[in-house]
Formats: sequence, C-alpha cells, structure tokens
Amino acid sequence: MSSSSGTDTSAALDLEGAPEPDPFTADEFGAWRGMLRVHTAVFRELERALLADHGFGVDAYGVLVTLVGAPCGRLAIGELGERRNLSPSGVSRSVDRLAKIGLVERSPNPKDGRSLLVGLTPEGLLRLRAAQLTHHAVVRRMLLGRLSERDLERLGELWEKAMPGSVSSPVWPL
Repeated sequence: MSSSSGTDTSAALDLEGAPEPDPFTADEFGAWRGMLRVHTAVFRELERALLADHGFGVDAYGVLVTLVGAPCGRLAIGELGERRNLSPSGVSRSVDRLAKIGLVERSPNPKDGRSLLVGLTPEGLLRLRAAQLTHHAVVRRMLLGRLSERDLERLGELWEKAMPGSVSSPVWPL
C-alpha cells in the first residue's frame, strides 16, 4: 500500500537495527548545530540585503573585499581563488560577472604573461564601500552586536583553536 506521497509504508524501517554510528555528544551536536544555524541565517540575510541594496551577492562581495585588501587592489586570479576558497572555474565565473558590470578588470600578469591579474576598478571600490555598510550592519545586527567585547575575543580564540588559521591567516586553512 502506498501513501499519498508515493512512499511504501508497508515496509517500516528497522530503526533499532541501524543505530547512528559514532554519534555526537550533546555538546558536540549543540556546537555544530549552532554554528550551522548562525552561518546559514547570517548568510541568507547578507545575500538578500546585498542583492537588494547593491545588485550583487555574498560571493561577489567576497571577491571585491579580498581585492581591496591586496597590494594595489590586484591579485593573480589563482591567488584570488585560493583566498576565496573558490575552484578555478568558480573564481573565473565570479570575475566574469564582476567584469561585465565594471567592478573589476582583468589584465595580463607581467610576471608570466599568461595568467591574469584581477583588479578593482574605481567603480568597484565605490560599490564595495557602499556594500560594506550593509554587510557590517547585517552582521552586527544578527551576530556581533549581541556579544560583548570579551565574547568576541573568546569566539575568535575558539575558532582559531578549532581550526588553526581560520582567524589569523589571509588564506583558507587546509
């Protein structure tokens, strides 16, 4: 017999015969669930606000903010991908979209003549600075503004302890 959802309900799962392997402790589960929920909620709101107010989302913002922190506002495309934790095709797509709307420009890398440098345009810098106001407001409203200075310091220490380099390194830790 099938239910309205199309699944066979006549053969019930034997949940007792398939226990969860190596389950999280309650504290591990709470820490993991909390991190996932906070990350997802903040990123959803950031994506919504950045798109609504600035016409680009979190991924584009990440590329722009990474470039503004680079020497002369330019990076080799491969290094940009590493700093953003993007695959070569992912960084190429992001750069293509941003170049199309005039926020970044590509130029040959004088070091090798083959690879590309990606740099902020003046318009890209202006649009990034406006988007930073939105980014900071959302993150403060949804997360940072609820924490004391000591909480913020401790949270940074905990992230660094859990994954060395997650706070202190300019590139994504392995």
